[in-house]
Amino acid sequence: MIQQKAKKKRPNICKWIGLTLLAILIILALIFFVLIIWVFLPEDNEGWRPYTFDKEFAALEEKYAIPDSENAATIYNELLESHDANVFEPDFMDDDLDRLTLREPWSGKDHPELAKWLQDQQSTIAKLFEASKVAKCAFPIPKNKFTLPDTIDHLLPIRHWAFLLVRAGNNDLAEGRIEEGLQKYLCVGKMGDHLRQQSTLLEMLVGIAAEALALGRFKAFVVTAEPTEEHLSLVEKAVADMKHDWNSDLPRFLEYEKLMAGNLLSGMLYEVNAKGKTRLSRDHTGLIIDPLFDEIQTPTNGQRKLMKIGAVFGCHFVPATPKQTGEIIDGSYEELYAMVKPDFDWQRKPQALLSLLSPWSVKRIRFNFGFAVKLIVSMSKESIYRFHDLYLRADAEQKGSRIIIALRRYKNKTGHWPQKLDNVKSMAPAEIFVDPINGNSFVYKLTEENFTLYSKGKNNIDEDGKYKRRYGEISEGDDWLIWPPKTRKTKNGKADAEKQ
Repeated sequence: MIQQKAKKKRPNICKWIGLTLLAILIILALIFFVLIIWVFLPEDNEGWRPYTFDKEFAALEEKYAIPDSENAATIYNELLESHDANVFEPDFMDDDLDRLTLREPWSGKDHPELAKWLQDQQSTIAKLFEASKVAKCAFPIPKNKFTLPDTIDHLLPIRHWAFLLVRAGNNDLAEGRIEEGLQKYLCVGKMGDHLRQQSTLLEMLVGIAAEALALGRFKAFVVTAEPTEEHLSLVEKAVADMKHDWNSDLPRFLEYEKLMAGNLLSGMLYEVNAKGKTRLSRDHTGLIIDPLFDEIQTPTNGQRKLMKIGAVFGCHFVPATPKQTGEIIDGSYEELYAMVKPDFDWQRKPQALLSLLSPWSVKRIRFNFGFAVKLIVSMSKESIYRFHDLYLRADAEQKGSRIIIALRRYKNKTGHWPQKLDNVKSMAPAEIFVDPINGNSFVYKLTEENFTLYSKGKNNIDEDGKYKRRYGEISEGDDWLIWPPKTRKTKNGKADAEKQ
């Protein structure tokens, strides 16, 4: 009897399973049918654009806004309007003349064509002097990472102007116009300070390079010329004004980078219309192609239909709104803000970006919005580590330059260079003798010509001032040479002083 009842129930179970499967198929068919209708229904796409965090960028711009009358960028922009790159790369300027006139004093009698060219640039030099008298500088903040090079196109002209001032200063020194030459070097240093006030890492790096160019000329003048106390005081003040504050520079860079990351991701994921309504994007193609080909690429109807389907599936992998996207990015960037803290462990290397993209990592990590943010943060973290190394070297160069001024004062007083750094420690602030790279002392040694001064680098091992990296690894040493100028091989195989 029991077996007969069990046999009677089996058809009912099979029937129930069959009906359930049929219901699921009907529901899936309806979903598919609705999806097809939604995809092919006409849609008003006018007025929609990639979403960007405009209010947040406006707040950032307002935070660093400067009135035109107090903004050195206003003067630089006047020069940019008439700047011609060809003028600063004249036909007569070969590589040898370029190196010679940048690294040492030169006379107009020896290079009359260059001297004539220099006279034609006096109006530009006067404008640069005018800009150097203004303390603050704020260029427009770029909002699109793809078009970043176009929005900071002032960097190449500033490089031209820095070389112009150095050449003019070198000519002044050769012809006895000491104060005029030093003022031009000082102007180069101020241009570097103006760039370091900006929010993009590229501008900050070019600013540090401009300051290094000025420091190189100051050091050469102090060591190889016969500076008076008035000259040394002028140089000392200029060098002391080159202050580097990691606690303010890094947060300024991060608040900009965080918004750029938000714009990059939100622009790919969302669209917004004039009424402020948002939706998942239908225009990924235009966002990516436009900056690359410098033209607006409108998606075809077929591309938009495919992107509408992608929007349906995308809602399961990305935050529902740009606001939620911004909150996730804010949280992810907290680990980068921790790099400002004094106790941050710089010896602990960041996770390499390639390790995140390795087949094993991708297999373990589900590719979703959080993983995309992790990639961006990883790239920023690697950049900050390199930036911090460069920052410490720039600080070491600045402190080393002040030590060199103290050494020159000792020589002016005694007639010879000191035997050791202890002889001049009473002639300068104590903090300049502490190497910012390793927290210990700089290395000072007398030579036949004058002396050598260098940092022992991060490993704090005296490697005789040698520094050479190959494919990211230290191959000879990590010392950082401050004096004499580093040398490199030229095309003809001769040693040549490296451009500071």
